[in-house]
Amino acid sequence: MISRFKLSIRNLYRTCSNLIAFYIVLLCLLLICGDIEPNPGPERTHEYSEKTLSIFHCNIRSLRNKLNYIADIIEDYDVVFFTETHLDSNITDYDISIMGFETPVRKDRNSHGGGIIMYFKNYVHIIRRQDLEHDEIESMWFELKTKLRSILININYRSERQSTVYFWQYFDQMLKNALDENNCIICLGDLNKNFMSDLPSNIRDIIFINGLINIIDKATHFDTRTSSSSLLDPILVTDSIPVLDKDTIPIDRGISDHDGTYVTIDCGFSKSRTYIRSIWDYKRGDYDLMKQKVLNTNWENLISDASDVHVAATNFTNTFINIASACIPTRDVTIRCDDKVWFDSNLRRETRKTGQISKNFYAFT
Repeated sequence: MISRFKLSIRNLYRTCSNLIAFYIVLLCLLLICGDIEPNPGPERTHEYSEKTLSIFHCNIRSLRNKLNYIADIIEDYDVVFFTETHLDSNITDYDISIMGFETPVRKDRNSHGGGIIMYFKNYVHIIRRQDLEHDEIESMWFELKTKLRSILININYRSERQSTVYFWQYFDQMLKNALDENNCIICLGDLNKNFMSDLPSNIRDIIFINGLINIIDKATHFDTRTSSSSLLDPILVTDSIPVLDKDTIPIDRGISDHDGTYVTIDCGFSKSRTYIRSIWDYKRGDYDLMKQKVLNTNWENLISDASDVHVAATNFTNTFINIASACIPTRDVTIRCDDKVWFDSNLRRETRKTGQISKNFYAFT
């Protein structure tokens, strides 16, 4: 009777031990998978993400020493603008390059104030339109070409010292010149005018007559001295711009006293490209060998000896991937994002054969 009881206790302990080990492995898998988000927000469909374009702006209050922070903020945007860059000719484009973006387009003032810069992804077809710009204000114009339309994008910085009257007169002139050729216009920037309060009649008239509306309804500037907030960074668009989303992006107050703003538009834009990816060839895997290697690995010590959960996850990841690499071969494949899910390599091969036969037939006849 006692021996049976000992046996049942031993089996129960073994079961609990295996269960604990299973939960530890499961936890590590969740930690390393990289796609578990505690607050994921609304799911974005493939169609939404592939056929939209997002534009971001922020008054950065000097760009040079904030590139690491900036790179994390802007990685999901297609076109990015910063005002008050505080750059001059001593700072090269290489000095302020950001991985994932092309060589920036700059309009510098000096290292003590002002300045505008634009970053863009390599799949974005955008050119500067200096013919639409005015020499008296800090402004740049760009033409963005998509599958559906051409869009004019305007970025501005108005210093507090600049005359409000003259700035808005010049701004009105630029808008009229732009509208003569295209009614799809987006204007961003720091205008140093609070759009949450009543605007002067001359500014309201310029915005209304040129068919612009402000789509940002939250404060973007936060004065720590007075604890006041204001909307100095509007996004003005014509009604022909198909806005899908817009909002402000919180920025660390140690980086800037402005929050960022963005707009996402539907324009038939496509980010799809062909690229090479290395994949696991699971059909050719030696799973008996893999099972043996997994059983021979001391997972408990591997995890318990770690100083914290991050080290444990790293140890687990490296060990598990090394085992998988030894047992499952890999191969490089070409990923074509525009292909339908059912259009595989076999169908592509047969399509090429059909095309070659058709070509030979017409050449013969």
